[in-house]
Amino acid sequence: MTKPDSRPGLPVGFQRRPDHNPAATAGKNTALADILQTREVRQALSGILPDLLNALAADGTFGKFIMKLAGNYLTRQLSRPRDIFKEKELAKLFNDSQFIKNLGEPLPDLINSFFDMIAAMAKTVAEMPGAEKKQVFSDIIAKISVGHTGGIITQACRIINDIHKEDPEFFARALEPGFKKWVESVDFGEIREMVDNFSTDGRALITMVNNVLWQYPSKVVLLLSLLPSLVNFLTEAIDISAGKLNELPPDMLTDVILSFARDINTGSVAGVINQITEITRKIYTGSALLGEPGAPQLPKVASDMMEAIIGQTDPSTLWKAKIALAEIGAAMGQAVAAAVNSRPEFKQLNMTMGPKLTNIRLRSLNQKLFAWESVDDAEMAESYSRRLEAYDVQEMAEIVNNALRIINRLGDEKPALFTEFAGQMASAVDADELAETARHLLNGAGQAFQPMARAVVPGLVTWICDVIKPVDDEYEDDAARARQALGSLLATQEG
Repeated sequence: MTKPDSRPGLPVGFQRRPDHNPAATAGKNTALADILQTREVRQALSGILPDLLNALAADGTFGKFIMKLAGNYLTRQLSRPRDIFKEKELAKLFNDSQFIKNLGEPLPDLINSFFDMIAAMAKTVAEMPGAEKKQVFSDIIAKISVGHTGGIITQACRIINDIHKEDPEFFARALEPGFKKWVESVDFGEIREMVDNFSTDGRALITMVNNVLWQYPSKVVLLLSLLPSLVNFLTEAIDISAGKLNELPPDMLTDVILSFARDINTGSVAGVINQITEITRKIYTGSALLGEPGAPQLPKVASDMMEAIIGQTDPSTLWKAKIALAEIGAAMGQAVAAAVNSRPEFKQLNMTMGPKLTNIRLRSLNQKLFAWESVDDAEMAESYSRRLEAYDVQEMAEIVNNALRIINRLGDEKPALFTEFAGQMASAVDADELAETARHLLNGAGQAFQPMARAVVPGLVTWICDVIKPVDDEYEDDAARARQALGSLLATQEG
C-alpha cells in the first residue's frame, strides 16, 4: 500500500496525493480513472451524486433511505482528508505525457463513432418516405424551437443594460486584466513566423485541393453553379427588405433615414478623416526622410515593385484582355441601349430628363463661383495669384513642347501622314450636311451671337493685324505672305 506523502507545514490531517506514476500504468488506458481521482472532479461529484440518487429514488420511504445511505457513502469516499485545496490536481494531470497519450488514444475512436452514428442516422432518414422525413424533422424542430434563445437574448440584454446604467465602462474595465494577460502571453512573433512559413504549405494545399477537385469536372461545375443561386438568394433578400421599406409612407421613410443620419457621430467621422490625412502626411514625410535628398523612398519602392510586376506580365495577353474588356463593356452598353430603345417611355425620358442632371451640376458650379464672387477684390486677387503661382508652368510647357516635337517628328518621318488622315476625314464627312449645319448655326444662332461677336471679333482682328505687321525676325517671311493674302482678299472685294 502506498504511504501518503506528508510534508511539514501542512495542516493536521492534510496530506498530498501521491503523484501519478506513468510507468505503473503504461499500456493501460487509465485517463478516465485519473480524471475521476482528481480533487476537483471528486468534489463536483460529491455535490451532485447525493441529489441525483435522491431524485432517482422511488416514492417509498425505504427507497429514499437506501439512496440517502448510498449518497452519504459516496460523499465520504470522494472526500479525502489529504486533499490540498489550493493545488490544482486536474490541471497538473495534463502535464503528464503518459496521461495525454492515454487520453488521446480513445479520442479518434470516439469521434469516428460519433460520425458513424450521424452517418447511420442520416442514412436511415434518407431511406424514409418523404412524409416520414418531414415528420421527423418537424418533431425535432418543434421540440427545439421553443423560444428559449429569444428569452436568453432578452435577459442577457437586460442584464447588460442594467450594468451599463450603473457603470457605463464596466466591461472594458473588467476585461482589461484578462485581455492584457492574453496579449502578454501570446507571442506575435511566432504567429508571424507561422503565417510566413505556411505560405508554401498553403500553396501546396490549394494545389492539392484543385488537383483533386478537377479530377471530377462535373462536381466542380456543380460547385460553381451554386454562385448564381447565392446571388439570386441575396437579390431576393434585398428585394423583400427594400419592398418592406417602400411600404412606409414617404414622410416616415424620410424621417427614419434622417434619424439614422442624425445618430451618426460626426465628431468620430471627422476624427477618422483627420487621422487618415495625418497618416498620409506622415508617410509622405517619412518617405522624404528615408530617401536621398530630392529622391523620396516611396516612389522608388513603388517603381521597383511595378517594374517587377510589369516585367513578369505578358504584354500581348494583357492587351488582348484589355481589348476583350473594352469589347465586353461596349457589348453591355449596346445591350442597355437596345433595351432602352425598345421602351419608348425610357427613350423619351432619356431625352427630356438628361438636362435636369446637367442643371443640377450647373447649380453646384454656380454656387462655387458665387462663393468666390462674394469675396472682396483684394482677397480674391491674392488667392488666385497664389493659385496660379502654385502651378508648375515649366512642366506644363514641357508637355506642350513634347507633344509638338512628337507631331513634328511624325511629319518629318512620314509627311503624308497628316494629309492622309485629314483627307480620309474630309472625304468621310458629308460636305452638304456640314454646309447645311453651318447655315443653320450662322444664320440662326449666329445672329443671336452677333452682339457678343462684335464685342470680341474687332479686338481679335486688331490683334491679328498687330501680329502680322512687319517685324525683323525669323517669322517675317510667313507674316509677309499673310499680309499679301489679306491684301489680295481686300483688293478683290474693292474691285
